Amino acid sequence: MAHKCSSPGCEFSLPDTYPLEKCPWHMVPGQGPAKIAAALAVAAAGFGGGFAYKKFKTYLYEKQLRKERKERRQRDASASEQEQKVRAVRKRAAAKSRKGPRKRKKAATKSKPAE
Repeated sequence: MAHKCSSPGCEFSLPDTYPLEKCPWHMVPGQGPAKIAAALAVAAAGFGGGFAYKKFKTYLYEKQLRKERKERRQRDASASEQEQKVRAVRKRAAAKSRKGPRKRKKAATKSKPAE
């Protein structure tokens, strides 16, 4: 069962696996951002480095997946763009080939010879 922080007035519940008697906030001295950073470091160490490591590895893995998805989307977009260009060229070429050959104008017939 979970135990509580031993500081007076603190009702923060700590997991059974947490080795320290006080919560991270009451373990570290100071105030402000430095205290927050120190409390986070103590919490990560208290839960075991494995917890923080797993979170960090998950973050890196998801970051890599996002990067790969972005690259894949760009590749697919450029491929479809190329495909559209090829279709347009083929369409123009097909339109030109459907036209029949023009009939040549016949040479003007000789008019009556002058007398």
